Amino acid sequence: MDRRMGGVIAGLALMAAGVATFLFARPAPAPFDSAAWQLGADPLYGSEAPRLRLADGLVQSKSLLGRSSSDVAAMLGPPSKTSKFREFDLVYWLGPERSFVSIDSEWLVIRLGADGRVSDVQIVTD
Repeated sequence: MDRRMGGVIAGLALMAAGVATFLFARPAPAPFDSAAWQLGADPLYGSEAPRLRLADGLVQSKSLLGRSSSDVAAMLGPPSKTSKFREFDLVYWLGPERSFVSIDSEWLVIRLGADGRVSDVQIVTD
């Protein structure tokens, strides 16, 4: 392979990496804000739903761990009505999946331990 072809291939690889970063990078998690969380329940926000970044912050900070279910309900409101994720105790709809082709939703799922306190918090896609 000659030098020009190697340069073209390297250039294409750099462009592809840049496009992938632009398309798939997530914004930084946001600190919890109750008013923004309540706005995020509106499906009109689409992939920009505030709950997506707020949930990232809740998972990253582990601030829900050890809280009672009543503490969580006071903070996040009543759980979403869904039959999905029955293996979890509390489920909150966050918004449309953050991906190039968004066909699913993202959910904050919470498992309570035997003591009734939060033992696991995750973001999942249906």
